[in-house]
Amino acid sequence: MEHFGLDFGTTNSSLAWARRDGQVTLCDIDLPALNPRVLRSLLYFSLDARDFVVGHQAISEYLREDMQGTLIQSIKTFLADNSFERTWVHDRFYALEDLIAVVFRHVRAAIAQLTADDVALVVGRPAVFVDRLDKESVAQDRLRKAAQLAGFFEVEFQYEPIAAGLAYEASLTAPEVALIADLGGGTSDFTVMRLGTGHRGERREDILATGGVQVAGDSFNASIMARRLSKYFGAGTTYRAFSGDELPFPSALLATLARWHHVSFLRSRETREQLRRLRWTGSNPDAVAALESLVEGNYAFYLFQEIERAKSELSASAATTIRFAHDAIHIDERFSRADFEALIADDQRRIRDSLHSVLHAAGMQPPDIDAVFLTGGSAQIPAIRRMFADEFGEAKLKSKDYLTSVAVGLGLTARQNLGTG
Repeated sequence: MEHFGLDFGTTNSSLAWARRDGQVTLCDIDLPALNPRVLRSLLYFSLDARDFVVGHQAISEYLREDMQGTLIQSIKTFLADNSFERTWVHDRFYALEDLIAVVFRHVRAAIAQLTADDVALVVGRPAVFVDRLDKESVAQDRLRKAAQLAGFFEVEFQYEPIAAGLAYEASLTAPEVALIADLGGGTSDFTVMRLGTGHRGERREDILATGGVQVAGDSFNASIMARRLSKYFGAGTTYRAFSGDELPFPSALLATLARWHHVSFLRSRETREQLRRLRWTGSNPDAVAALESLVEGNYAFYLFQEIERAKSELSASAATTIRFAHDAIHIDERFSRADFEALIADDQRRIRDSLHSVLHAAGMQPPDIDAVFLTGGSAQIPAIRRMFADEFGEAKLKSKDYLTSVAVGLGLTARQNLGTG
């Protein structure tokens, strides 16, 4: 039997193999992607294939089929939601476990390319799915059932912050109290735990406190769209109502622009008619035409890719320009790191407040923390890293691969189960 560790994340997933020689290696699980070791945790019901596809292929077919199928992302966030039992996708109902199993089957197929042996899987899970303990077992049981539906019958769980800690713990020569900060696309999670204790297994006893907030990279992108780019699509303009009154551009339309996959909701017949009226009666018909192009041209995904590119560039540069020109859309927006940091100041304050709450729950102050292990894509943002440096000191900040360190830690857990670590 071969042993693997799977980080099934809200935004991205990754897989590590605990080999029999004791090595833990990351696996390719999305070959068409720019980074084949990272799988986007989304699925799309393809009309052509009449089936679900995941990751890079899901995005490609979603765009190629003009968004006519069903795109599902951030599905992990529904695990503890009892109200989400099943949903209708085209011609049949799917339980939540059925949908998550689609991602797990993709992973199982990737493993089959590596080994024909039976597989034991360690799956990551949050330290707390939700604040209500009575829903914790519901969430984990759903995750287990999804794995079983995909053909994984030897399944164990490890807390994701512990897995991230294990990736750092391997380098320790003495015990430490560490803060594990996982800042991804959907959430910013914090855990205070003891490392280097010699304990094995679940390690729940080493967790001193945990918590988080649903603010991270996706929220930052939404702020850029709302506060710097929405003016290109009608924000700040007015239109003339049937009564003759001048009214602000409909806020509901602008709110939909915060997430690229929500823009397709504007393709209804009623909304298209509303946009036509706005173009004729609005104070800036060119902006309405740009919004129509965004919707009809299927450009939202590409625009958010440009937002993500600009955000990433600001990690190394003092300024950049967001440029996007398709059909009636003409964006040329100079954007500095200072601009970005001002935009995310409120979000950053909420992240800092959550961090302080977790430290308080652990009964600790920043000087009591020996090391801060940073993981997740948003941890690379200079303002976020500077926040931790200001709180704890630059010397305490540690990191490995931001997107795959949890998977490596789960692979280390799998290696312990194998008896080689």
